[in-house]
Amino acid sequence: MARSTDLKNENIKTVRKCFYSGAVLSMNRIRKETGLSHGSIINVIRQLEERGEILLAEKSGTSVGRKTHHYVLNPEYRHFLAIDVRRTPDGFLSHTCRLNLNGDVQDVYDHAFAEMDDQYLDEELQVMLKRHPDTDMILISTPGICTNGVIANGPFRHDVGRMIEEQYHIPYVTENDVNVASIGFYNENPERKNIAVVYQAAKTVLGCGVIINGRLYNGFSHAAGEVRYLPFMSERQDTSAEDLLREMILSIAAVLNPQAIGYYSDSVHEDLVFDNNPLPQQHTPLLIHLKELDSYRMKGLYSIGMYNMLEHFGGNEQ
Repeated sequence: MARSTDLKNENIKTVRKCFYSGAVLSMNRIRKETGLSHGSIINVIRQLEERGEILLAEKSGTSVGRKTHHYVLNPEYRHFLAIDVRRTPDGFLSHTCRLNLNGDVQDVYDHAFAEMDDQYLDEELQVMLKRHPDTDMILISTPGICTNGVIANGPFRHDVGRMIEEQYHIPYVTENDVNVASIGFYNENPERKNIAVVYQAAKTVLGCGVIINGRLYNGFSHAAGEVRYLPFMSERQDTSAEDLLREMILSIAAVLNPQAIGYYSDSVHEDLVFDNNPLPQQHTPLLIHLKELDSYRMKGLYSIGMYNMLEHFGGNEQ
């Protein structure tokens, strides 16, 4: 019985993954993508449709004979709370959105604050969860190193994950803001499996998000990409923001050899010119000056949410 239940849940997870790509799917297409039998697919489709997770999108074919049924993910089946903490000239702004499974923004709450403290994110969570008690998952993009729900940024350290677990009992994901932006950047460039995003928040405050073989690289303690801790940074106080950003990009290109590097700076607004590039042309990545990072972080949060929805609720029949 246990083996039968395990197989059933695995089939549900396999078919569900197809729908979370956002496609409109027929039985034949699902069979081609999963390799499951027609009978197994029918059973899963019936269960997903009965619980409201998928919807019948259309019936196609002639008026005579059997019509082809096309199904699509129900965008209102589950919902995220996506919190994007952004640096501002006066401190920070948390931009909090309620998203459905299509990534549609259904509600927004913005909260400005001067610094990270013991009440970090309390207000936005209280406001939005009161408005939307049916929230299924909380996603947080924030400056700092995020490890197992603990967010650390310089001397600041706060166990946001424990607070969410104790007060709200909702699954959550916390991730560094530049890492989230790199996921959004990668999703716009899926043909390039190795990319990086560099963000210069201030002249010597830099961060980097790295995607290797299509996966975010965090490092053993989730501190990968914290390039502001490189030893030569203490010697660069008199270096211009533009030169420092250029050095950082070339260093990342030399060490990681990514196919593309997107860069954004709060201090440097013109495209960088690399007159003395020490890298041979064939080893130089495509350099893309990003005009903003907000949209990349939101796309990254949505991608993280869809992945973790599958991981958390993947084979659960409840």
